[in-house]
Amino acid sequence: MRAACLMVGALMLLVPAAGARAATLPVEHRLEVELIPSAHLLVGRDHLTVSTDGRRKLVVGLSDRVTHLHVDVDGQPRTFRFTNNELEIPLEPDERRRALEIVISYEAVFNDPFPHTPVNTDNPGFGVTGTITAEGVFLLAGAGWYPDVVDGIDTFPLVRVKAPAGMLAVTAGESLGHVERDGATISEWRVGRPVRGLALSAAAYQMRERREGDLVAVTYFTSANQDLAPAYLEAVIRYLTLYTERFGPYPFPKFAVVENFFPTGYGFPSYTLLGSTVLRLPFILATSLGHEIAHCWWGNGVQVDYEWGNWSEALTTYVADYLYAEMASAAEARDYRLQAIRNYTTLVPPARDMPLARFTSRTDPLTRAIGYDKGMMVFHMLRQSVGEEAFWGALRDVYRERLFVPTSWDDLRLAFERRSGRPLGPFFDQWVGRKGAPRLHLGDVQTAREGGELKVTGRLIQEKPFFTAGLDMALDGAGHHARQRLTIVDETTRFDLAAPAGAAQLSADPDHHLLRRLDPAEIPPTVNRLKSSPSVLLVVCASAPANGQEVAETLAEALRLQAYSIAAERNVDRALLDGRDVILIGTPRDPEWLRAHPPALKLNPQGFALDPGGEAGGADAFFGVFAHPHQPGRVLALLLPLSPDHAERVAAKITHYGRYSYLVFRGDRNLARGWWPVEASPVSIPIP
Repeated sequence: MRAACLMVGALMLLVPAAGARAATLPVEHRLEVELIPSAHLLVGRDHLTVSTDGRRKLVVGLSDRVTHLHVDVDGQPRTFRFTNNELEIPLEPDERRRALEIVISYEAVFNDPFPHTPVNTDNPGFGVTGTITAEGVFLLAGAGWYPDVVDGIDTFPLVRVKAPAGMLAVTAGESLGHVERDGATISEWRVGRPVRGLALSAAAYQMRERREGDLVAVTYFTSANQDLAPAYLEAVIRYLTLYTERFGPYPFPKFAVVENFFPTGYGFPSYTLLGSTVLRLPFILATSLGHEIAHCWWGNGVQVDYEWGNWSEALTTYVADYLYAEMASAAEARDYRLQAIRNYTTLVPPARDMPLARFTSRTDPLTRAIGYDKGMMVFHMLRQSVGEEAFWGALRDVYRERLFVPTSWDDLRLAFERRSGRPLGPFFDQWVGRKGAPRLHLGDVQTAREGGELKVTGRLIQEKPFFTAGLDMALDGAGHHARQRLTIVDETTRFDLAAPAGAAQLSADPDHHLLRRLDPAEIPPTVNRLKSSPSVLLVVCASAPANGQEVAETLAEALRLQAYSIAAERNVDRALLDGRDVILIGTPRDPEWLRAHPPALKLNPQGFALDPGGEAGGADAFFGVFAHPHQPGRVLALLLPLSPDHAERVAAKITHYGRYSYLVFRGDRNLARGWWPVEASPVSIPIP
C-alpha cells in the first residue's frame, strides 16, 4: 500500500508555460548573477544574442522588483519602457532583421515569505516565486529573475552564479564546475537545449555524483542529509535506465536531486527540487522520484502545447506511479485504478467537471483528479484499446520525433493511429474533448438452465449522457471465472453468460479498467469526501483539548474546505446541522451522534488500540469518516482523543491521506490507515 503523506500531492512537473505564444526568436544567454543573501539581493547582467525577425521592438519579461535597470544594444545605451513586468526595447530599422548583441544589467530584491511547516500543499510553491536568504535561494522562472525574451527559443551557453563561500548554485543543464575564488563560490552551468524558463537554487550543498555509462546521477544535499545520497544516486540510475530502455535515450546531461530549505516537490528539466523533510519520506524513493524523472521524457523532453491542454501529468502518472504498481502485482495495479476512479468520482462533482483538454495545471483537488486521475485512466483505456505493441511503440515514436517540440493531444492521437492502424478520433473526442464518465447499473438479471448449462442474462444500463466503451462482464465463484466482452453505446446493452460451476457473483468491469462515475454505495466515506463538500460544520466538543478551536481551524485550512463554520458543541442546534457534513473534534456528549457506528469506534486496525492516557501519555489520535447517522448522503467525521501537544500537527496531516476512511496516529506519526468495506454495488450482485 502506498502512503499518501506530506507533499505527495505537490511532487509534480512545473514547466513555466509561456501560454500559447509561438516561439520564433533564437536567443542565447550569457547570464551572470551575484547572490547577496544578507540583503536578499540579486545583481544580474545578461548578455543576449537575439536573431530578430522584422519586429519593431523586443519585449522582455522581467520582475517588477527590478531596479537599476540599464540596456545596451550593440554596445550603445538604449532607451526603454519598463512597466507591468515587461521591458520594451525599441529597434531601429537596420536592427530588425539581424542578430543583435543586447546587454541588460539590473538588480532585484527577492524576499517572499516561505513556510517551514505548511498546512496545505495544493499549491506546491505556497505562493513563493523568489527568495534569497542565508538559509538558501529559491528562484522560479516565474519570479522574473533573468531577462526572458517573449517569443524566444532560449539556450544558455553560460550561467555564472557568484554566491557567498560554500553556497553552490544549481540549475538545469550541464555543470561546468564550482570553484572558490576571492572569498566566494562561483558556479557555472551550460544549458544547450532550449528550455521553457529557468529556475535556480543555491545553498550550502555537498555534491555527490554517480556515473553509469552515459547516465549521470547527482545529489546536492546539505550536510544533514548526506546519509541519504547513496540511496538517491542508486534510485536515479535505476529510473533513468528503466525509461531509457522503454522510451529512448535520456535527453539531458544529468539528473540531480537537489535539497530545498522549505518543503517543496518540483520537477525541472534534468533535476528535481525536494524539501529537506520531504527527502526523508519513505515513499519518495519508491514512487515520487521516478515520477519526476519520467517528466524528463514527458513534459520537459517532449514539451506540452498548453493551448490544447496538458497531457504530460496524465501520461507521467501512468508510466510512473501506475506502472510501478503494475510491476509490483496485478492486485496493486487493480487497487490503483480503483483509487483513481474513486478520486475522480469523489472530488469532481458533475456540476464542476470539465474536459481533460481544458486541464493545464493542478491548482486544487478537483483539477488534480481530472488532470492526473482521469487522465491516467484515459491512457490506460487507450492501452487496452490499441494493445501493448501499438501503445508503447507510439510513445517511442512521439519521443523520437517530438523531443523538445511543443506537443498536443492531437499530436499524440496521430501517433497512436499510425501504430494501431485505425482511427481514434472518437476515442479522443469522448475522453479528452468531453467532460464526464459513464454511470452504469445492472438490471433484469435472471438465471435459467438450458441443456444442463446455467445461463445468466440481463441488461447493463447506462444513464445519460451516453458513452461508448468496452468492458468485461464477469461471473466468479469457487475458483471459477467466466468473462464476456461488451461494448456499451446507448442506454441498454444485453448480456448472456454461461455460468461456471459454483458461480456466485455477477460483476461489470470487476478489475476497474473503465473510468466511470461510481455509485455512492461503491465509495466508502473518506477524507476526500470532506474536501469536496459544499458545506461543513466543525463541532468543538466539550471533551476536546484546550486548543480545540485552533485544531478545527487548522483542519479546515488543511482540507481546504470550500465553505465551513466552527461551533462549540453547546451551541449546535438543528438549524446548524441540516444539509451539512460534520466533523466532531473530541467525543460528543450526545451518544446519538455515534449510535450508528459503535463497531467502527472500537476498531483495532493492524492490532493497534487507542491509548487514552497510558504509556503514550494520551498522545494517540483517531480520525474516521463515516456515513452520517441522521442525514443520508452526508458524512460525519470524528477526531479523537487528542493531546494538546500533537492535536494541531495531526489536524494538518489528515489532508495527505485523502483516499482513506480512517487514520490512527501516535504523536503525529501515522500508524494505521484503511477503508471501511464496501457492502453494495449496482454493478456487482449475487447471482439469483
